[in-house]
Formats: sequence, C-alpha cells, structure tokens
Amino acid sequence: MPARSRIHPAVWVVLAALLLVLLVAAYLLGPRHRGHKPTVLQPTPAGTINILIIGKDARAIGPVINEGRQRNQREEQSHSDIIIICHVNFSLPSLNLVAVPRDLLVQVPGITFAMSPTDFTHMEKITHTYAIGGDKMLRRTLENLLGISIQRSIAFDFDTFRMVFDLLRPFVGILRIGGVNLVERGQALMFARKRYGLEFDDADRCRHALSLVRGVVNRTWWLGNTRLGDMLIHRLLAIVGSDTDLTEDEIHQVIADLRLAGFKPEWTKTAVLVSEGTDVTLTRYDQTLSCYLPAYREIEKQVDHYLFDKKDVAALDFMSNERFRVPNYFESTYVLPIDTIDSASLRALDTVSRDTHVISRKLKEFDRARRQTKAPSPKPQ
Repeated sequence: MPARSRIHPAVWVVLAALLLVLLVAAYLLGPRHRGHKPTVLQPTPAGTINILIIGKDARAIGPVINEGRQRNQREEQSHSDIIIICHVNFSLPSLNLVAVPRDLLVQVPGITFAMSPTDFTHMEKITHTYAIGGDKMLRRTLENLLGISIQRSIAFDFDTFRMVFDLLRPFVGILRIGGVNLVERGQALMFARKRYGLEFDDADRCRHALSLVRGVVNRTWWLGNTRLGDMLIHRLLAIVGSDTDLTEDEIHQVIADLRLAGFKPEWTKTAVLVSEGTDVTLTRYDQTLSCYLPAYREIEKQVDHYLFDKKDVAALDFMSNERFRVPNYFESTYVLPIDTIDSASLRALDTVSRDTHVISRKLKEFDRARRQTKAPSPKPQ
C-alpha cells in the first residue's frame, strides 16, 4: 500500500496567514453600518454647507524634531497661502471647490475702511486677515465678500500637510498634476506652495491646490463607509488637532448624507475666483505690494453658479487661462505716493458702479465699523 502524501506544515502556516489577512481586509474594507448620530452641523434650508480649507505658512519655533513625521511647535501668526471653499449640496447632490487667490484685495470688517469697491489702496490682502485674526476673521471676510455662510473650517500647516499626505498616500497612489508626479510628502508640499516661476503665479497655485484636493477626494471616496475609513478620519483629526472645528461625527454625517443622495466623486467641480495681479500701494503698510484685483462681475457669476448652485448662470471656472471681460478699473494705477492720497484722489479711483458686487451692499457696515478699534497689522507679504 503506497504511503499517503502529507502536506508540509509550512504550507498550512502560509494558508493560515492568507486567511487571516483576508479576514482582516474584509473587516476593515467591508461596509460599516453606522447608526445616525445627529450633530450640531446642519445644512441650510437649501441643503448646503460650506467648509473652509486653509493651507497656512506657520513655521516651526525652536528645534525641529522628525520634521514631517510629528507636529512641532509652530509660530502663532501665519498667513493663509491656500484658501478653498468646499461647497456641499446634498439636494443635487454636488461638491464644488472654489479657490481664492491669497493676494486678493478685500474689505475686512472692522479693519479696512475703503470708500468704494475700487478703493483698493485702502483694502487688505485676504491672506493677511488670517494673520490678523485667524480662521474667524478669514471666515467673516469671505462671508462678507461672497455673501455666503461658512459653517466649519480646517487648516493645515507644513507639518500636518506632510503627515496627512503620508497617511493617505497608500490609498491615493501617484497623483499627476500640472505635469508633475506627486509621490513624496516634501515634494507635494513644495508643489502645493509653489507660485514663483509659474506662468500665472498665484492663479496657477490655486489650480494646483484644487487639483490636489479633487484627486484625493476621487481616490479615497470609496473608503468613506468602511472601518478603515473611520480609522483614517480619526487619525487625520488627531494630526490637525485644534486647527479645525469639525468633529468625527460631522465628517461621517457629511459623507453618509452625500452617499445617500447618490453623489459620485467624479462630479466634483473646481473654480478659481477671477482676478488679475498688479502692484498696489496699501496705505495700511505704506508699501507697494503685489496684489490681485477682483473681477467683480465675473466673481458674482461664479458665486451664483458654484456657491448658490444656480445652473442657469454661466460662469468661468478659471482653471485655465480663460478670457474674461476686463473691467475698466483694471487699467487704473494704484501705485500712489502715500502723502498724495486724499479724498479727491480716492473718489477718482471709483471708476466702476457701486452695484457690481456684494461688497457694495456692505459699505454702510464699514462706515459704522470705522469707529471700532483696529487690530494689529501682520507683517505684509
């Protein structure tokens, strides 16, 4: 009688290991059924919420340890280099990402007191509002500029950006944006921050940042209803720490409601507020700085289309070098000797009607705010 063949013990070990891996994968990647937990974050009557995404240039203080792998102590005052409004509409459903150039000149409630929407010498770069009053002042400024409400915000400094990129890289893979393959955290940070040397300066940086966020959404959306997704969200919020007022339950709620509405990540739309770079003498600093002038009429269309979901309004997404109707105030010079600026010259700057943008509706508020105490100014950039 022939001897019965026996399976080598090593084979059983390999099979057991494979079975364990499959069971763990099934547990982590299988659908997770989460009970509905009502949160403070509630959509507007139109079924929308707005979340502000900020990339800030906070530098490290003191010795840097494990740069990009742990969060070092950061300086308290920093600028918002990347500003993106994430507009979610559960009714459609849709997800729109709208970027604001960091050097866009805006009215800051209680801080600047321009006499008209084109009195740019008495305005402020929007990036400075974050340095002056943090996310609260930036949110107020954006709400005033665009006529929207912003319910939540989340900010990333240099360390947290690199740590989150490392966290998501196994699921995102290689992102190709602007002809560059993003594979390493330091490279990704440099790419997201780069503006000098680009053909269209900060407009191109906005486009790159939007493409980066959209790419991450597209490749990680499938994780949203899994236990592994829960773990990633928990870790992401632990990395960001106090730089957000979003909670885990609120993030789960947004994802679950979008899924329930049938949202697909490829539907995500992106837009950059239409504006043009020029030098402007800002009286707050007695300096001439590189700034961006807003194209009010185009921005008003973008706000209606991307932030109020008016599909009958045709608006540029400005994700390429698109043509737009150049307003006449773009042709004026705003580089003036400080000692020559008086009320007459300010009135001469008002070359566009006061009803071209949401800001014009707020001038009375600025007049009242003129009596308020001014906040300390950040270092101009």
